Amino acid sequence: MKIYAIFRRLSLPMFAIIVLLFSGSLVAQSATQPQRIILTLTADPAHSMAVTWRSAQAVPRAAVQIAVASPAPTFPKDAATVAATSTAVANTELKLSYSAVLKGLKPDTQYLYRVGADGAWSEWNGFRTAQEQPAPFRFLYLGDAQNSIHSLWSHTVRAAYAAAPDARFIVHAGDLVAEGFDDKLWGEWHDSLGFIAATMPSLPVVGNHDLHLAASGDGDGKVKNIFAAPLWTANFTLPANGPAIRETPGQSYYVDYQGVRFIALDANVWANDSYRPEQRERVSAAELKWLEELLKTNPNHWTIVVQHQSPYSVGKDRDYDAMRAALVPLFDKYHVDLVLMGHDHCYARTRRITASKPAPDGTIYVISVSGPKMYKVSTRHAELMEVVRENTQMYQVIDAAANHLKFSAYDATGGKVDEFTLDK
Repeated sequence: MKIYAIFRRLSLPMFAIIVLLFSGSLVAQSATQPQRIILTLTADPAHSMAVTWRSAQAVPRAAVQIAVASPAPTFPKDAATVAATSTAVANTELKLSYSAVLKGLKPDTQYLYRVGADGAWSEWNGFRTAQEQPAPFRFLYLGDAQNSIHSLWSHTVRAAYAAAPDARFIVHAGDLVAEGFDDKLWGEWHDSLGFIAATMPSLPVVGNHDLHLAASGDGDGKVKNIFAAPLWTANFTLPANGPAIRETPGQSYYVDYQGVRFIALDANVWANDSYRPEQRERVSAAELKWLEELLKTNPNHWTIVVQHQSPYSVGKDRDYDAMRAALVPLFDKYHVDLVLMGHDHCYARTRRITASKPAPDGTIYVISVSGPKMYKVSTRHAELMEVVRENTQMYQVIDAAANHLKFSAYDATGGKVDEFTLDK
């Protein structure tokens, strides 16, 4: 009642000033508040984790606070503080990108963390580190999100999370957004993931749409390039263990996770017309040398390659002869188990194949799509396909164990579309 009486005695201008001051404090707080928090795997997922976030205004001494998870609410007093690095992001509302790699973690341990700075901390989120030795785990695999992300992709990724909340991470097989230069689309992508991104790490690979730069006078708004738009690095902190190629730093990398080697391969060099001939030859040679070394020296029981385009494309008017000639012999020679892809906006899964023919111990290639943009399927490579599905938003749950991989594909409503098991 006393507060009400005070406001009654205030003149209208004075009341307006108070409202403006109060609302201004809220604006200032939201401008420094962490947004788009996302975890990504590191090269050593048993002992480290990477986290990235954004804010509209800079905060002093941005950091991550991290503690071993505890049911007692007193755990923050035991939290360690890890300084973050910040990078300015031009022509965006969220002008700062922050990143930190949390090192020296204990294997197979649940942690709680928050990001930001004094006066602008996020909520506490959780993650679990990998085990040091091979052990069963599951992960999610999503094809292109790309279009109508907020309205129509969101329900697919949330259905995937609901189906496998114990998945250890999410593989994103490229074309996460339709235009890599458009920060509003990245905002839709993060909003659709919501808290999932801050609790379930991502393993993204770059697609051709993620390479689009802003229009440069030609008016099409879809300038192709060979390196990802700057927003790729503003959104993700990825392992720096890829090939030493000056044009495409950080666009290929690998992660060893509990007995499985995951190779994120930038396959655009074999599918993107923007490469000059000399450049294409040099970049592809460097990628192939790096890829073969990873396959040759792989100590893990399983090998999974993630790339955007498929050597066995089923999309209309698509056929990547050069990619097939370059990659398939390596996949055959070193017995790659699975290749997970997107790009063709459908679901298609091959039989086990070697040298482009069915073989009992060959590689399985899978194309999938999680967003709403759909293509008609051609009959190209039809003799190699085991399952093909058009016009269906999909997600996949993959269970890895010492002697088998179980692959389950679902439509966005949870209906099972495909399932198979690889045994060793």
